[in-house]
Amino acid sequence: MDITYRPARLEDLDTAVGIVQEAYNDLRLRHGFATVQIGPPLFQKFCLTQDPEGLWVAEASGGIVGFGFSWICQKFWFLAQLFIKPETQAKGIGQALLSKTLQQAEHNGAINRALITTAYNTVSAGLYVGNGMYPREPLYRVIAPAAVIEQHMQGPRNDAVTIPPWPQPQEWIGRIDEEVLGFRRDAHHRFLLDGFAGSAVQIEQAGRPVGYAYVSAQGHIGPLAIAPGADGRAVIETALRCALESRPANVSLIVPGRSDLIFGALSEMGFRIDEPMVLMSERQFGDWRSYFPSNPGSM
Repeated sequence: MDITYRPARLEDLDTAVGIVQEAYNDLRLRHGFATVQIGPPLFQKFCLTQDPEGLWVAEASGGIVGFGFSWICQKFWFLAQLFIKPETQAKGIGQALLSKTLQQAEHNGAINRALITTAYNTVSAGLYVGNGMYPREPLYRVIAPAAVIEQHMQGPRNDAVTIPPWPQPQEWIGRIDEEVLGFRRDAHHRFLLDGFAGSAVQIEQAGRPVGYAYVSAQGHIGPLAIAPGADGRAVIETALRCALESRPANVSLIVPGRSDLIFGALSEMGFRIDEPMVLMSERQFGDWRSYFPSNPGSM
């Protein structure tokens, strides 16, 4: 099979996300999970306008058969998506696309490289280990019926204030990100606050910001960050209360394994593990008791 590789264009992204959904659902079905629906390529389009060097497609016989997508914040590089059509896998396309996206890291002087993948995708994990990114942190998508959560909400209350449009919250959000992750994510917050998040709240205690949370209309929480020294359970419970306001059937979030106190509290509220994931990176980074990713693509 003759494979060619080129930078992705705007008109490629709907097809590329279709490949992501096909390959991801093929993987899920093979491991006993139900299929899922992936949304339109809004974040991919945003990143294409910010830095097109991170988006690549593989073509064969005039059609797209693979998609690689990465983004970079300051000196931190992240592989958001790497998916190949099921019938063309195991032909070296994944390594070739990964090598293309890694050029973005090299050209920007990245000092760390990372990604999130499903914990049961051992083939992909082997590919990433072979490229110097190693398992660092277990992550678990957890879910619970909204009605069950409401019966268990009883912890201390913080205030939740709607985050105003960018750049007004830039200083305090950037400070929390630097303290928790080690780098700023200003462009990503600007994207989310430009109408792409269902709601965004600054969580306060005695008038002081102690965290932030983004909540979708479907009840998914993330990203969520807890400021150092804050009461993590109180921050999480505040975010849960915000999620319940839209009356979703279920509430979900991604919880790091290291955040055992939060994990225990969520278990008591009725949350159960829905899907295991793993953070892989070149170097250790971040306080994974205090940061809860949105999804494997945007972290």
